[in-house]
Amino acid sequence: MIKRLFAVECRKARKICYAVPVISSVILILFTCLEWYLYFRQGKTGVYAGLNVIYMFLSFTMLLTITLLCSMVSETEHQAQGLKLLFTTPVSRTAFYYTKAAWVVVLMLGCSALILGGFCTVWLLYSDEILPFAFLAKQIFGCLAASFPMLSIQLFLSLSFSNQTLPLALGMTGAVSSLFLPRITQKVLYILPWSYPSMASPFIKGYTTWIMLGTGLGFFLLMAGAMRFRTLEIK
Repeated sequence: MIKRLFAVECRKARKICYAVPVISSVILILFTCLEWYLYFRQGKTGVYAGLNVIYMFLSFTMLLTITLLCSMVSETEHQAQGLKLLFTTPVSRTAFYYTKAAWVVVLMLGCSALILGGFCTVWLLYSDEILPFAFLAKQIFGCLAASFPMLSIQLFLSLSFSNQTLPLALGMTGAVSSLFLPRITQKVLYILPWSYPSMASPFIKGYTTWIMLGTGLGFFLLMAGAMRFRTLEIK
């Protein structure tokens, strides 16, 4: 059933859902290159300072893109009153919920692949230095894996509220806070899921812990959201 629902989701997805990952990756690449060229290229680490610049803005880009995608795939249902129709059919609500999550994950994997490919292309065109591909891949996909809790939260909120103001506001606040939470001295705040994407970088000692924590918590929240969605009443 999930396979059929996924095929339907692909067909009814608006073009903007495909455009958002492309736009996000292009903006991140261009902004990183500009920031590095203006402020970091004269440093001792040279082109490798670009990895630090990516670290500064990657979590914000990931969380903001997730927020927008969750809102878009949910708004399609709210505008067409698709949820009301769904709840009167024998289609599994849980399968529907997981399909939405899988679709957002696929789009985010595409976004991550574009970011990785874009940075590799820029690196090879600009520099003769050895490309730290493994480090770069860990940085990008580790950040994505650690963002899974926020994906689960945003998807549930976006499907639960027909007015997307609250989900968007929470997602944008979380994206901005991800830039600052890992840099706060009160380590107790690291438990907040908004800090996971920034902490899941190879620059951080023990970064794999945050990847595993984010993945585990993300699956738990996704299952909890699916169970709650199954009993949700749509007016």
